[in-house]
Amino acid sequence: MKVCNLIAYHGDIQVLKRVSLTVCAGQIVSVVGPNGSGKTTLMKAIAGIMRPIQGVISYQDEPIQTLPVHEVVRRGLVYVPEGMNVFPLMSVLENLEVGAYIARKKKKNRLSFIFEIFPVLADKRRNMAGTLSGGQKRMLTIARGLMSDPHLLLLDDPFLGLAPKDVNRLCDTLKLIHRNGVTLFLAGQHVHRILRVATKAFLIEEGKITLVGTGEQLLGHPHFREILLGITAESEV
Repeated sequence: MKVCNLIAYHGDIQVLKRVSLTVCAGQIVSVVGPNGSGKTTLMKAIAGIMRPIQGVISYQDEPIQTLPVHEVVRRGLVYVPEGMNVFPLMSVLENLEVGAYIARKKKKNRLSFIFEIFPVLADKRRNMAGTLSGGQKRMLTIARGLMSDPHLLLLDDPFLGLAPKDVNRLCDTLKLIHRNGVTLFLAGQHVHRILRVATKAFLIEEGKITLVGTGEQLLGHPHFREILLGITAESEV
């Protein structure tokens, strides 16, 4: 996927200012930045949720920036928003089946894949989704996104509100999803977690990409450490 000179507005306010980046197949790419820097807007624009925009978003050498959301999903790009909820009065299995609306013919195989990666969901498939723990609900929303058989999965703040043990478990699960051939594009506030799993990372500030590197390179960069961690060179002396 390539994003070239992407511009996006909220009302009269320009949020993205000619953002360009590339996500290659097989990568885990992370975007981090201060609150309000444009991370969620970037994901929504790529997913087809935010329009109108300027610039070009291409996937598999085809422009997708004018496509409706369901056509973006059909091409293999799936977005799981920050704080996405489950359907609490539906079973875990029914929640997953909702996610297969684009890939109905693959539903059986996708369920087998999901239950292999998320064994707790297999155990609770008949339970009402509203009875799950916070970590289990987050797993269910990600699993629901995987039911449409994406090639590129966009996760906005996947660790939001999770207990430390659930964060660790989800990190392991994301790595397992990646090993099964899904490219991951992550954004969020848990910068250490998000960057430590990243093969490529971007810092976005006020709608502009200001740093590019591996996750470890960003974590060690003086500007990144000052902007997001509040650590200056003087404070480390």
